Amino acid sequence: MAIEYSLHLCTPTHPQVISWLIAPDVWYLTHHRTATRLLITVHPESSPNLVLGESDVSVGFRLDKVADPEPQYAEIVSIVVRILTAEPGDAMLQQDYERIQLLRRGADLQLSDSWYWWKPELLALIPWPYTRRDLPYPED
Repeated sequence: MAIEYSLHLCTPTHPQVISWLIAPDVWYLTHHRTATRLLITVHPESSPNLVLGESDVSVGFRLDKVADPEPQYAEIVSIVVRILTAEPGDAMLQQDYERIQLLRRGADLQLSDSWYWWKPELLALIPWPYTRRDLPYPED
């Protein structure tokens, strides 16, 4: 089973513009495999979630099963930082609607206190002040 994460964004920006932030050379990113073997998808989102309510764009990240996961995690964080730098709205990076790794509401950035996910080399990629805490995904 592949490990998947998704970044949910509250933004009026069209998904195609978000695609260009990730891969400027690709016209519209529906499925894109990176050099680290990370699979990325970008699409409009219409269903509400329990954390942000209505989000507008979703960016999916699917780790390759056989490639080294560490460079893929670093690429996820780098892409998320690039998107959050350009998009000021609320955002959430989560895994399988069970674990929230990053939550931004306004200027408040929270990262999960997960030591196995937020290793020092990934924390070093975050350019803004943040707090660390348990970020459970709410129950249905």
